[in-house]
Parts: sequence; C-alpha cells; structure tokens
Amino acid sequence: MICEMCGAESHAIEPRKISGSVLQLCSNCASLGEEPTYRDSIGHRAYVAQTLEKRQQKTRYKEIETDEVLIGNLGSVVRKARERMNLDHATLASKISEKKSIITSVEAGNMSPNEKLTKKLENFLKIKLTEMVEDVEVSNSKSSGESLTMGDLIKQAMEKE
Repeated sequence: MICEMCGAESHAIEPRKISGSVLQLCSNCASLGEEPTYRDSIGHRAYVAQTLEKRQQKTRYKEIETDEVLIGNLGSVVRKARERMNLDHATLASKISEKKSIITSVEAGNMSPNEKLTKKLENFLKIKLTEMVEDVEVSNSKSSGESLTMGDLIKQAMEKE
C-alpha cells in the first residue's frame, strides 16, 4: 500500500490523525500523527448513524398501534389510586421517576400521559388507564356518489338497538 503522506510503498500502513484528517501512513510518517479515535476512524456520518441505531434499540416502549385509548376519567382514577396507597404527589413522582408537576397535571386533566407514563402509572398503582375500542363498520346505504352525514350514522345506530 502507499503512504498518503510521503507516497512510499509500505506493507505496514496504519491510520493516523493529522490536522483533523485521518490518513493511512507508513511507519516512518506515523510518528507525525496521533492515534485516531474510533469516531475519527469510521467517519462522522457513520458514527452518528450507529449512535442513532443504538438509541433506537434502547427504547423500552415501542409505539404499538392498538385499539386501546385512554379512559375518560383518567385524572380521578389516578388520584383515587394514589390516595388509596397513601401517597402524595411528590412520593408517587419519585417512585415512578417522573416530576411532581407531571403527576399533578395528569390528575387535573391538563395533560394526557404518553404511553410510557401510562404504563408506569398502571404498573405502580395497579390500575387500568386504557380501554379497548370497538371497530365500528359503517355501511354506506346512500348511492356511491354521496357520503354519509351524522344524521345517517345516528339512524344506523338507532336501528341496530
């Protein structure tokens, strides 16, 4: 192989960092540079791509599409469960590694918890904060050119009962 510094032919070529660039140098020129870090040796873009891939693998809670939605009275359910366990906002927050203000906001109904927080609350407080939603099939009874109105949907629902 050829040294990128002096152009000499050499069998022992090693990577060295000189002035911010990683060059393949012979043993004579290698003393001019320093040992490149792993990040330097693979390049910035490759390093960032690897880091992002590792971060994605670490995510504990994947976004899973389910037919579950949060219950309507979520705040009061959380408050009652917390009070049943004789915990204040700060204690509950520290037990599930969240901020006190987050717990307060969820209980007050000012914030909807994400999937991760929902799972934490369900597991710690031993409650269910989600419910299954049925898929409702809508039959289009009108001609193909027209769409259903809210009135049509209500009539269909009333007919099923």
